[in-house]
Amino acid sequence: MLTRLIAGDESGQLTEAELYQNCIFILNAGHETTTNLIGNGLALLDTHREARADLLADPALIGPVVEEVLRMESSNQFGNRLTVEDLSLYGHDIAAGTDLHLCIGAANRDPEAFVAPNSFQADRRRNKHLAFGSGAHTCVGLTLARMEGQVALARLLSRFPDYQIADGAERSNRIRFRGYTCLPARLN
Repeated sequence: MLTRLIAGDESGQLTEAELYQNCIFILNAGHETTTNLIGNGLALLDTHREARADLLADPALIGPVVEEVLRMESSNQFGNRLTVEDLSLYGHDIAAGTDLHLCIGAANRDPEAFVAPNSFQADRRRNKHLAFGSGAHTCVGLTLARMEGQVALARLLSRFPDYQIADGAERSNRIRFRGYTCLPARLN
């Protein structure tokens, strides 16, 4: 991918600054968010032992479990948008050119969109979360991220079904990304 970005195409090449920014984007979008998805999943399955037991009893639940992890603890917490026209939203007028900061984590806990939004449900079937954005701003790597999360969590659980998160877990203090800087575990 980097070779193609460096080489460019018939329309030209990226400037050094554009190449640098794209590399940062790829690192954050393609690595950090998936790493956080896996860590957040391990932490949630440790605190929701009934959901873990359900998954161990029925490995086919791995897809819905990963979707629930994405809903409950979205790796990416914010979406930035710039309004292109004047609009009114819930009685508030917003002028064209306004920077909006959308809180994905809050939207994924909306009681109008999710039944029992603060509970972790391994078999939640209606789960239209916004962890990957939506519309024109949908994450292009969503299929890969889902697959990586499913494979990593399923394999870890198959080898260490009784793992426990140990003392010393530390959440990252970054606003945009939700994950752990340290997540020690005992692999029983």
